[in-house]
Amino acid sequence: MKANGINYDSSVSLQTIEKDLATKKSSFSSDLQIKIEQLQDADYVYLSDSGDVYSSKRGYLGKADKIEENNISDTSSSLQNSTITPLSQSNPTVSEIFGGTTGAFERRQLGSSGFNGIISNVTLPTISNVTVNEQPWVYYGFENSVGALEGGYAYQTGSGIWLPYIKNVASGYLYADSAYAKSSGTTVNNFKFYIQLASGQTYYTAYLVEVGATNTVVRFASTPWTSISDLSVKRVTSIGQNNFNGSDILTKSMNQKWDSVQVSKYNSGGIYTSWSAFIEYSEWKNNMWYGTIDCTSSYVHRSNGYVSLYL
Repeated sequence: MKANGINYDSSVSLQTIEKDLATKKSSFSSDLQIKIEQLQDADYVYLSDSGDVYSSKRGYLGKADKIEENNISDTSSSLQNSTITPLSQSNPTVSEIFGGTTGAFERRQLGSSGFNGIISNVTLPTISNVTVNEQPWVYYGFENSVGALEGGYAYQTGSGIWLPYIKNVASGYLYADSAYAKSSGTTVNNFKFYIQLASGQTYYTAYLVEVGATNTVVRFASTPWTSISDLSVKRVTSIGQNNFNGSDILTKSMNQKWDSVQVSKYNSGGIYTSWSAFIEYSEWKNNMWYGTIDCTSSYVHRSNGYVSLYL
C-alpha cells in the first residue's frame, strides 16, 4: 500500500481498508483489492512461547516439540540423500546395520575419496570363551560399488593363534604362511595393507605387509579394480557369526587396539596422513547404517583406546 502512496495505520483492519478503497476511483484500487482478498484468504500459523500452534482458519493445531539450537546440524550434509536420519545410530539393531547379521563388531570407516593404503600398530585381542561357529577377526578393508577387499588377522579357534589373511571375491580367504602367525596380546608394529598397480597390469593388486627391516609381504591378492579413485577404507575388530541376532555371541574379544593409524590416497604420491585428519563416514540409506558404527552398542566396550567385544 505504501508503494502505491497510501498510508494506513497498522491498527486498521483489512475490512476497513477494503471499504475505503471501494469509494476511491483510482488506477491502483483494483490491484490492491486483489491483494487484500488474497490476504483475507490466507491461512496464518502462530507458534506461542509455550509451543502451542494455532491456525487462523483451523484453530488450535497442537503442540510443537522444541529443538535446542545447538542440536541443529548442517542441513547440507544431513539431508544430502534427501532422507530423514532415524534416531537409531547410537543404538541400532542388527537389521539396521549394513553387515549387522554377520557378527558383533566395531567398524570405523572413511568415505569414498580414493584411499589406497592404511598402516598402524595393531594390538591383537585376547580371546576367551570361544564358542562353536564364532570367530574373531581384526582387519582393514577397501570398498566401492564394484567390490570389497579385506586384509588383516583371523583368529584360529583350534590353535589359538592369529594368521594374516586377505579376502577377495574371486579367491575367498587367502591365508599367510604359519611363520607369520601371532599370539593374542601381540602388537604388530607398522602393519600395512595397500593397493598398487603393477607394471603392465590392468587390475590392481593388494599387499599385506609387516613393515620392518625387510618390508615383508605376508600375503598378496588380486583385486576387482581397474580404478581406485573412489575407494573407501575401514578398520574393523569383530567376532563373526552367521545370522547374528544381536545377543547370541558368547565369545569374548578383549583389549584390541589400533594405534598411530595413517592412510594414503591414490593421488598422494605415497604420503600417509593421520586417520584423524579425515572425517569418518556414516550414512543411513536403504534402511540401514553404512560406515562407522557399533554392532551393537551392547557388545562394544572402550577403555583407554582399547576395544573389547562381549555381552
